[in-house]
Amino acid sequence: VITINPTTTATTSWKLRLLKKESANMSKLKLLSHSTKLSHNTNYKDEDLLVNIKDLGSDVKVGDVIEVYHPEDDLPRLLLQVPKTIEDVTVQKDTISIEQSVAATFQLRTYKDVIVNKVDPKSVTLEMVELTFKDQYLGRSDMWRLKMNLVDSVVYLNKKIEFCLIRCQVYEMWAQGGKVACGVITEDTKVAYRSSTSMVYLFIQMSSEMWDFDMYGDLYFEKAVNGFLSELFAKWKKEGSNHDVTIVLFSRTYYKATTIEDFPQYMRECLQQDYKGRFYEDFYRVAVQNERYDDWSTTLTRLRRMFNNYLPTVLDYHRNLGSDVPEATNSCASQGNFLEVLNISLNVFEKHYLDRSFDRTGQVSVVVTPGVGVFEVDRELTNITKQRIIDNGVGSDLVCVGEQPLHAVPLLKFHNKKGSINADDYSMPHTWINLSFYSAKKKVGYGTFVPRIKLPPEKLKTVKREKFDALSKPCMKPVQETALPNSIFDYDA
Repeated sequence: VITINPTTTATTSWKLRLLKKESANMSKLKLLSHSTKLSHNTNYKDEDLLVNIKDLGSDVKVGDVIEVYHPEDDLPRLLLQVPKTIEDVTVQKDTISIEQSVAATFQLRTYKDVIVNKVDPKSVTLEMVELTFKDQYLGRSDMWRLKMNLVDSVVYLNKKIEFCLIRCQVYEMWAQGGKVACGVITEDTKVAYRSSTSMVYLFIQMSSEMWDFDMYGDLYFEKAVNGFLSELFAKWKKEGSNHDVTIVLFSRTYYKATTIEDFPQYMRECLQQDYKGRFYEDFYRVAVQNERYDDWSTTLTRLRRMFNNYLPTVLDYHRNLGSDVPEATNSCASQGNFLEVLNISLNVFEKHYLDRSFDRTGQVSVVVTPGVGVFEVDRELTNITKQRIIDNGVGSDLVCVGEQPLHAVPLLKFHNKKGSINADDYSMPHTWINLSFYSAKKKVGYGTFVPRIKLPPEKLKTVKREKFDALSKPCMKPVQETALPNSIFDYDA
């Protein structure tokens, strides 16, 4: 049971958000509690509210919305709907009984006086509701039927809903731009479904930036694994999620070669050539495939071990086989195989109707990159990837552990295979890629200044010997030359 704290924004009471007119004939009743699990009366064993309707006043009838609260407390008020079975309920006079878990959530104390007041449903209408479910498959038709069944009903925090073998729970609610503790669902209310058991593909881009240090002195790989993935798995454990997870390390290797004849025969069919004529090869390393773990600490340890050997394994992969290949270099994040890995997950997700698992709902691809959200991609491949993601309804998330740039991202820079067009063409895929920047929760002891632009390294210029001879004269003074600008504004050109 989650206890509501009135000081948090997640449980803002309706009386602070909505201007309501309280009924003149409000009722003051004694609060009792009951348990639906121990009740043997089939008529109202699942009802959260048990009360004699005559005690609520003459203007209250079945289906009305009432609020229950202690007059001396400044807490969120509980909203309940008068059930249809209330006419058959026999309780003590001037008493109202609320289910135990509901009363504990809203900090309602038993055997204390509460105020019961009728509320206009239009004043407590919800704008959005999040429902969570797990260990079951829900199609779009099931979600639509559940939404229609919830219209004109009252929901509150952590309320459990069962409909046609569908089991879900209310997670969060919004009204007038803020989170609330309870409200009424109407036809205009948006219902979002969150699956705690889905198929998740985690792709970690092992580009050259992974071996660079961030402003706190940590490798970007450490920021991705020890930071982002560690917090993600901890949140899954806290929320009780149990996803099917596949983790893949991927990178792109460029070779310094001019012709295809520089490579062995067995490599030529796997090599590809970009728009600049460079030969490259994509590598993928599967770390975890379709696993469900309660504790992901061993997986994080495995990823750290893979990181230590990943770069020499990829760059010297063919040399270890005894082949003579050109020099290999790891690509940067912007020139990596970003769209290719999205299509790898789409190859699996688009066949979701074959051998379907009925305890899994939802498909999502998460790409963790050390870059800043800028990628050089092919226009044709971009159009294909966008259409496949939209058609299959797959969520695509891009998580950048690098510093956020000063321009808008995500940004795709198009290039043509033939390179006939010299002009730069860009696209911002906001409609089919969700971008997030991860920042470590660390405090800087020496200050709060965060550099947004990396300064170029100072260039060492060779000084001729004749210059020292001229400096020997007393009238000549040395002039210090530096590649750094006099002001940081010199970079804004």
